[in-house]
Amino acid sequence: MGKGWSIIRTSLLSGGAACAFTAASAAVAQDATDQASAQQGASQYILTEDIVVTARKRDERLMDVPLSITAVTADDLSRSAINGTDAIARKVPGLLVGEGGGTVQGGSLSLRGISAADANPLGDQAVSFNIDGVQVARASIRRMGDFDLAGVEVLKGPQALFYGKNSPGGIISMRTADPTNRFEVGGNVGYEFKADEVRGEGYISGPLTEGLGARLALYGSSMKGWVKNLVPASDPFAPNSPRSPDKDEYAARLTLKFDNGGPLRARFKIAYNNVKDNGMTNNYQTVDCPTGTPQVEGAAADCKGDDRIVQGALGPAFGAIKTIVGSLGTPANPSGNPMLAYADFGDGSLRSRSKQWLSGLELNYDVTPELTVTSMTGFYKLDFFNVGNFTATNRPEAILGSMNALDIREISEELRLTSNFDGPVNFLIGTQYQDSKVEVGSMAAFGAIAGDPSILGPTRPSPFVSTNYYLDQDGEAYSFFAQIQYKPIPEVEISAGGRYSHESKKLNSVINFGNELVGVTPFLSNGKNKRSFNNFSPEVAVSYRPHNDLTFYVNYKHGFLSGGFNGGSFNTAGDFSFRPQKVKGFEGGVKGRFLDGMATAELALYSYKITDLQVQITTSGTVQEMRNAGEVDSKGAEFSLTLRPARGLQLYANVAYMDGKYDKYYATCYAGQLALKPGTGIGECALQPNPTNNNVVGYLQNLSGTRLLRSPEWSGNAGFIYDTPVTDSMKIELAGGLTYSDSYIASAVSQPRSNSPHYTLFDASIRLADMDDRWEVSLIGRNLTNKFYWSRATDNPTSVANPNQLADTIAVPSRGREVMLRAGFKY
Repeated sequence: MGKGWSIIRTSLLSGGAACAFTAASAAVAQDATDQASAQQGASQYILTEDIVVTARKRDERLMDVPLSITAVTADDLSRSAINGTDAIARKVPGLLVGEGGGTVQGGSLSLRGISAADANPLGDQAVSFNIDGVQVARASIRRMGDFDLAGVEVLKGPQALFYGKNSPGGIISMRTADPTNRFEVGGNVGYEFKADEVRGEGYISGPLTEGLGARLALYGSSMKGWVKNLVPASDPFAPNSPRSPDKDEYAARLTLKFDNGGPLRARFKIAYNNVKDNGMTNNYQTVDCPTGTPQVEGAAADCKGDDRIVQGALGPAFGAIKTIVGSLGTPANPSGNPMLAYADFGDGSLRSRSKQWLSGLELNYDVTPELTVTSMTGFYKLDFFNVGNFTATNRPEAILGSMNALDIREISEELRLTSNFDGPVNFLIGTQYQDSKVEVGSMAAFGAIAGDPSILGPTRPSPFVSTNYYLDQDGEAYSFFAQIQYKPIPEVEISAGGRYSHESKKLNSVINFGNELVGVTPFLSNGKNKRSFNNFSPEVAVSYRPHNDLTFYVNYKHGFLSGGFNGGSFNTAGDFSFRPQKVKGFEGGVKGRFLDGMATAELALYSYKITDLQVQITTSGTVQEMRNAGEVDSKGAEFSLTLRPARGLQLYANVAYMDGKYDKYYATCYAGQLALKPGTGIGECALQPNPTNNNVVGYLQNLSGTRLLRSPEWSGNAGFIYDTPVTDSMKIELAGGLTYSDSYIASAVSQPRSNSPHYTLFDASIRLADMDDRWEVSLIGRNLTNKFYWSRATDNPTSVANPNQLADTIAVPSRGREVMLRAGFKY
């Protein structure tokens, strides 16, 4: 606590010193800008506008909502050139988002220590997305380009009442820009030097007819990559790209909005995103070596997370596998996998492609001036294919080549009735339905030179097929929800409600030819695997507003994340279903605006109990297993402060303290633990029963009382924003900020050397613009300290060959230093 707080305190003081320097500079320039400043009016001195959020499916002031929310405005997003959820997470202490390398669905999401199985393509996330009213509880959506945004709201803690069953950790709610009431066209283009990235976006917007407007937004990016691959071009397994991520992306979104002042209002949005790059393992690297040198990488590997990797291509041997595996194999498709054939490995080049569609139709009809019926229809689709090297090496015998395909389709419908009476009582009632289908296929093999011994020995010659599976899952869910709000006096609001949820998941087809590493018998299913889950999640909140600029609140909430089936390279010899994850607890706080609007502050305290936390771990090198982690506690405090002491100057600071621990958790042992730390004590490995899983016996370690996965004790940020006129027609904006996080556990089995390091990031920007923002030129720097961290870490899959020592740790580090020059216009 002392070290974390000391660094945060230093960050706050540094930010304050920078702001003081900026304010002093402003005073020197004051005489030259008096006339322009006078024209701007007193509002330039103290910014007092209200941020409006939709956390409770109503337009409300952020100040009034009895909930902990971090709102990121469109200006904040533009100022930092944010185009993805990973960068948004840096503005929200306690939120961790990142690539996982082996996470086919799209990465890792955690908020206040609450997360779910990031590597299970059949599962949902505990922190879900709500984009323009469409709920998507899949990490894959974070790969979709976030562009032309009007704002982002991060809702913390369980959100079952308003956002459904799949939000026990929180919601990342994104609102994209709507059509304007006059013709407008704008855009920007930028060049990022480190990655050789050209990025641009633009829009055209305006009315089509009376009451009907349209907006078309486009986005594109092409980069060579910020990571250098150290495998030389002369190597027989040289990568197809010397840098990573070698990536091309483009996206488009069309919005139609109808509002002629009558009782009916409609908004339709449809977006498409297309990404091609050199594989989802394009930044997979060894971040720790217990022996000091990598066990399977080349000598060039440095055993730390940075902007250098050692990763070879697969070569042609994988695409030429001819072995007929299982009863479904044929000469035309030896793999017997309905979704993939060995020939799809091709020449062994590393690559992935992703295509996503997201659309939503929102209809609002005022039955009376006080009653509104809302319909929200959503559609989401993902097509993903990948060929990757999952051992981060160019040694041919140790290369683990894997091919993955994932198709997701979701259709949802929500109906709700909302009241807006002048009296003390109001209500919201609704229902939601979702139909989903997921298909996932994967195959992996060790060794890149046909016939040579693989890393597993001469009895398993290359390419040795280690996994080959296909799953087809149908899902259906419906829920009913209601809330009543009562104000006994104007200053007090009491609200109570809940959501009843039912969900069923059915595996229509399971084909798993077994993992030969653990001797599993090939398994075929005729679709009799089905699980159903029911839940009621209540919520009660009380708020007290003694005046317009001060709110006290306390609430009690439940959250629910449905169970399901393991969708990785699981061991089908046992039950591969898992139980629902449930959350319940309290949150309270105070938020206010003080000193005539010069200062705004918020304090939030929370305490949650999580039952059956869903975690996914890797065993036997390539076997993915879903586990429920018994009971977990997550407690903490969050404080935010914003000051506007002078014209054009804003200071901000956010600090989060988190105490997340496993109450009861028996985890699989990590590689080498049985030999190095035998026993039944905390953090020791032995063959023992699991009391949190029907006393099933296995090689387990007791992690009860130890720190929770992805839960840094201290995190925070601080900085300043200052803008001032330089002429009658031009202004300048300066911004700088620090982001800090303690070290945290990144491995689901708490491998002691896998922790992500603590880090302090520094961002800065300078912007020169027209007074009316008709043009701008910006120089934007992110992570100028060039620090690297990661959200998920695993043992190197080759660890199965060395069971008596700790394995090397593999992870996907964050993006390092970014410096972008950008120019934009608006007409």
